[in-house]
Amino acid sequence: MFNKILVANRGEIAVRVLRACRELGIRSVAVFSEADRNALHVRYADEAYLLGPAPSRDSYLRADKIIDIARKCGADAIHPGYGFLAEREAFAAACLDADIAFIGPKPSAIAAMGDKMTARNTVVAAGVPVVPGTEGEGAMRDEELLALAPQIGFPLLIKASAGGGGKGMREVTSLEDMPALLTSARREAESAFGDGNVYLEKLVEAPGTSRSRSWQTSMATSFTWASAIVPFSAGTKN
Repeated sequence: MFNKILVANRGEIAVRVLRACRELGIRSVAVFSEADRNALHVRYADEAYLLGPAPSRDSYLRADKIIDIARKCGADAIHPGYGFLAEREAFAAACLDADIAFIGPKPSAIAAMGDKMTARNTVVAAGVPVVPGTEGEGAMRDEELLALAPQIGFPLLIKASAGGGGKGMREVTSLEDMPALLTSARREAESAFGDGNVYLEKLVEAPGTSRSRSWQTSMATSFTWASAIVPFSAGTKN
């Protein structure tokens, strides 16, 4: 069991993890941007430390600052929540290098599944059916995406490669609307995740599935924090 956990996130997910820490008798540490100084997760934690200015790239995406705070406050584990640094292989590896447990998948697993384009190619190679979309890895230019869109068919989704939570996601119903939506999606993805790469998937209307979110620490201890019937994320606008 950990003695002190730093939660490298904000909002509802941070509060949920902080509440779990309190119930388990584990001391908790929050981090915050200047815009979140009075946020609930800051007040809920046992300790809280300023990361930097409001933009995510200057605060919640600053892996170096988060690890430095964890070292200085004596946290022996970091919980990334979801979004921000949760799907960054380099962050998970940096935590382990600093002798701080990363409450999440191993870096190798994040490398395979943290980037959505890489994850899509991984499951396709394993024979798992996926909705129609762009194939291959690496950044794709707007011109390439515009050329592929009619082949995939409308309506479709522009989706951020590097993160989730609806950031960098846009529904597209026509080719004429797509250039402006690409620009908007890239801008939002860059702001949220520090990565403006996007890809395309066919929009599937109102599907549903059972989902559980699990993490495994370096000590091979698994945690399942939540499960529910939720709208399916791949190729949906939810």
